[in-house]
Amino acid sequence: MTFRWMVAASAVGLLGLAAAPWTVSQTAQISALEQQIRQRAGLSLAHHGRSVFAVLPRPHIRIYEPQLRDADGELMVSASSLRVDLGFGGLLTGTLDLARAVLADAVFTVDAARLPAALTTVSARSIDGLGDLEVTHGKIFVRRAGVERPELAADDIGARLEWSRAGAPLSLTGQARLPAMGEDHAPSRFALWTAQPDRLLGGGASAITLRFEDEGLQVVINGALTLAQAPRFEGQVAASAASLRTAAGWFGVPMPLPGPYRDSRLKADAILESGQFGLTNLTISVDGNALDGAASIRFDGQRPSAAATLASASINFTPMFEDYPAAEANGQWARETFPPARLNAADLDLRLSAKRARLGDLQFEDAALSIILKNGRLDLSLAQARAYSGVARARAVVAESEAGLDIRGSLSAEKLDIAPLLWDAAKRQILTGAVGLAASFETSGNCFADLAARLDARGDFSVAAGEIYGLDLDLAFRRMERRPLSVGADLRSGRTPFDGLSAKFNIVQGVADVEEGAARGGAVALFYSGRLNVAERSVDLHVNASRADAEGTALQFGFNIAGAWDEPAVTLDAEGLIRRSDAAAPLLPAPRPTPPN
Repeated sequence: MTFRWMVAASAVGLLGLAAAPWTVSQTAQISALEQQIRQRAGLSLAHHGRSVFAVLPRPHIRIYEPQLRDADGELMVSASSLRVDLGFGGLLTGTLDLARAVLADAVFTVDAARLPAALTTVSARSIDGLGDLEVTHGKIFVRRAGVERPELAADDIGARLEWSRAGAPLSLTGQARLPAMGEDHAPSRFALWTAQPDRLLGGGASAITLRFEDEGLQVVINGALTLAQAPRFEGQVAASAASLRTAAGWFGVPMPLPGPYRDSRLKADAILESGQFGLTNLTISVDGNALDGAASIRFDGQRPSAAATLASASINFTPMFEDYPAAEANGQWARETFPPARLNAADLDLRLSAKRARLGDLQFEDAALSIILKNGRLDLSLAQARAYSGVARARAVVAESEAGLDIRGSLSAEKLDIAPLLWDAAKRQILTGAVGLAASFETSGNCFADLAARLDARGDFSVAAGEIYGLDLDLAFRRMERRPLSVGADLRSGRTPFDGLSAKFNIVQGVADVEEGAARGGAVALFYSGRLNVAERSVDLHVNASRADAEGTALQFGFNIAGAWDEPAVTLDAEGLIRRSDAAAPLLPAPRPTPPN
């Protein structure tokens, strides 16, 4: 009986020793472990704290506060602990059989500039698998030239890498959170699969698949990757984002042009090499617009640069300006500040063609546009577009300054049908006819009110074969022959046809001087001049109308158009009409006689 208790006690004691970790010093096991880490991962165990060995629940070695690094310092890894599970077979044969490793609270620090050289070095080393590696609560920091402290690139990393042996596929799955997403954002999921990692690290090519999934972004990349001399990928990429601007911000990619870019989808053949990302057979859907073409993105300059040639059957530019305030507020130009332009964030060369295009209610056909952003200077050009039965051209150059935006450019148009144009632009029926326009302009400001107040422009316009709405000169002249004083009641009604209407204008600091304004149609002629205050949205014009009667006598009267340009008041030159009235003329003082010479 006593012997049985002694056996039982011994068994319990041995089991306790097996279950309890026991501290070890720099033993042959740690040295052998360090050698395997160097052979498999190319990392040396530069420093570590105490180490413990335990048999249960499975044999393992735990190293506290390990620090690992590669030979050139491109990659450094620190952790609160490194646990390495050992195979039972290795214990029986006296060798280390690494079954699984866990890095807790791992911090990876990578030198961005030297990483390509590190990949080339890795490709020259024979690697026989990494086993089963897990990272918990990890972080990735990136060192950049000219920046004192490493920048946090990914946080809250939980990942598992499985690569059992040379010739076997490698898989890496897990989740991570990008700092730009915010602390409240759930970590994003990722998965990487490589068919022949040993061939890849040996300088050859291997098929890879990469998936990135988040509630606002999904990316899938399939193709072949090689690390020989310089990394190169060739394959296909497909992506979708609830907001492309938000998703690009997570990865530090600037979006210099305005717009939310909602419900964005992309599919293309892709080549990535030498800091350049090329996309062919590209299809894009963004803000309800579908485009096809090709694009390239470079990251090897002072700032990211992109070039693209895209075509669309129909494109709507209106969503691009949703973040901008409305131009009008309470009948005046809005003073709400424009959002930041970010013109220095990237360079862009975009060539865009569209069978149909819209901006608000304005419509164009066969539009050819270019958007060139270089060194903070944005050049927008509408080379040509058919619009409202005519042709329109425009160009604007935009730069940032202390005052906000500096804008200068030109406009020209030929034979535009002005009636539907004015209805789409201002929802008003004012004129009909075919308009021609040539103008140059410049202005600056950080809101629409500033742009209007600082506007300088000059040009001329003409309208052929049209009508003026709300002005019936023919009826006014007929009434004038019989009852001159009743002209005012008939003037603001009907229409006045004309063969041609034209004027020159010169705008200085938001105030336009209108010169040489004229309209002619049949026997009626109309001459006008005055001012139009763009900044205050008001008009003050004096108009002289004349018509020859049947006897060849010229009938004429004057009137003023003044007030807010949305609803200006028309007032007659009362004195001139009174003098034509036989009954009212005696009431006026007689003109002074001309003194003799």
